[in-house]
Amino acid sequence: WVYKSNWLSWKQKWLGIWRSWVMVPSDWKQTPLSELTKEKISYGIVQAGPHVSNGVPYIKSSNVGGEIDVKSLQKTSQEIHYKYRRSAVHPNDIIFSLRGNIARTSIVPYSLPEANLTQGTARISVNDTNDMKFIFFQLASTPIINRINALSKGSTFKEISLEELRKVKLPEAPIEEQRKISQILSTWDKAISTTESLIANSQQQKKSLMQQLLTGKKRFAEFDREWEKVRLGDITEINSGGTPKSSVTEYYGGNISWVSIADMTKHGKWIFKTGKNISQLGLENSSARLYPVNTVLYAMYASIGECSIAKIELTSSQAILGIRVGESLNHLYLYYFLSSLKDKIKLLGQQGTQANLNAGMVKDFKFKLPTIEEQQKIASVLTTADKEIENLQQKLTYLKQEKKALMQQLLTGKRRVMI
Repeated sequence: WVYKSNWLSWKQKWLGIWRSWVMVPSDWKQTPLSELTKEKISYGIVQAGPHVSNGVPYIKSSNVGGEIDVKSLQKTSQEIHYKYRRSAVHPNDIIFSLRGNIARTSIVPYSLPEANLTQGTARISVNDTNDMKFIFFQLASTPIINRINALSKGSTFKEISLEELRKVKLPEAPIEEQRKISQILSTWDKAISTTESLIANSQQQKKSLMQQLLTGKKRFAEFDREWEKVRLGDITEINSGGTPKSSVTEYYGGNISWVSIADMTKHGKWIFKTGKNISQLGLENSSARLYPVNTVLYAMYASIGECSIAKIELTSSQAILGIRVGESLNHLYLYYFLSSLKDKIKLLGQQGTQANLNAGMVKDFKFKLPTIEEQQKIASVLTTADKEIENLQQKLTYLKQEKKALMQQLLTGKRRVMI
C-alpha cells in the first residue's frame, strides 16, 4: 500500500509538470531543442591544459549563471582551441551547464568574440527562425528546468547528457510573439539588474560611511569631545553559551529560544526567532545562559565575526558570545563597530591554524569610544543606511517574484501578447 501510494503521488506530480509543459496554444509548437539551433548542440574541451595568458578564454560550468565575468575566465592554448573548434562559441550563443549547477544558463557577451567551452558546458546556437532571448527564457522556466532535472543522472554528481538535452521539447511561439515576450521579460531583467546595482552601491556607500564615522575621521558638527580609548571587556559583560546534550530529548522543545550561527547567517542584523528551542531543564543542565533583549551576538567559530542583535530573550550555543552593554556603550553602535571588523577578523582567522576566536580575544578588543550621544547619532545614520538597503532588497524580491509569475504565463501561452 505504501509503494502504491508513493507511486500515485509521483505520477500525479509528474503529470502536473507534463501538463504545464505540454499544453500550449494551437498556433504554438512543442519543438525539440535540437531543431531550434543552427549548429549541433555540443560540449567543449575535455582537457584544457594549463592556463595560457595570451590564449583563448574557455567557459566552465562554474562560470555559467547570469552575466559571464570575462576577466575571470581561464585560457587555453590556440592549438587546443583549434582542435575543439566544433565547440567554439560566439556572441549571443547560449551556454548551458550540463553538470554541477545543472540547467544554469548564460549568454555569450559581445566582449567575448572568441571563446570555447569545457566538457561540463554545452553551446546552444539558436537558429534565425527563433528569437535567442525567447529560447533563453524558456530554458530558465520552471517546467523546462523540472524536465531537465528529471532527465539528469548520476550518483556522485548529477549531469544531463547531450543526447537527452537535444530531445528536450520547448514551447515554440510564432517568431513575432517570441520577440514581444522577450522584450517584456528583458524589461523586467533590466529593472532587476538596476536594483541589484543600486543595492551594491548602497552597500559600498554604507561600508565607506562606517569606516569614516566609527574611526572619527568624519564627525558631526555638534560633537567635538575627544574620544576615549577603551577595552571592550571593561565596559561590557561577555559570556559564551552552551549546547544541552542532544541525546536528552527533555532538554529540547521548550519555550526558551536557542540561537545558533545558522540563525545569525539566516536572519542577519535582528534575531526575532530561532530554529530551535530548549527547555528549562536543558538550560539548567548546560552552560547556556539567558541573554536579555538587545544583547549583541558575536560568532567565534565557522562564520567568524558574524554579528546580530537579540530582539527576544534567548540563549546561544558555545560558538556565540553574548555581549551586554553598560551605560557608556550603545548596543547598536557596538553592533556596527563589530560588523566593521568582520573582514579583518576573517583574515586574522585565516592566518592561524583554525579560524576561531575566543572570549579572551574579544574582551581584549581596544578602540576609541565617543560619548553615548555621539554613538547614538552614528548608529542612527547607519540604521538609516541599513533601511535604504533593506527597502531595495524588498523591491528586488518583488521584481523577481513578478518576473517569475510573468514567465509562467507568457512562456506557456496562458497569457497572450498583442503583436
